[in-house]
Amino acid sequence: MKPSLRYLNSVLTVIAILLTLNLATMWTASPAPDQFGLSVDMASDAYAAKQPPSPPNAAVQRKQLIEEMRKMSKTTQDLASMFRSGQARVKVDNMPTDRP
Repeated sequence: MKPSLRYLNSVLTVIAILLTLNLATMWTASPAPDQFGLSVDMASDAYAAKQPPSPPNAAVQRKQLIEEMRKMSKTTQDLASMFRSGQARVKVDNMPTDRP
């Protein structure tokens, strides 16, 4: 039982030394900037990178979507009237022979 207790104590001592060295390195080393040029250390404030200036407004987005749909509807109506009047025509160069 003595050899296993001695081994356990030595392994735990080595782990404690490595953790202490890691902690000392983290506190003393200056952090390298990341890909956005920001450096993060233990004392820096947390903030979101490239955050939009304000949260999206659902009502404004809905109005924009409705306006775009109205434009598409007008364009479709204009095309339909052009096809009815004969101003626009569809020409098929190669009609597929095999039908589904």
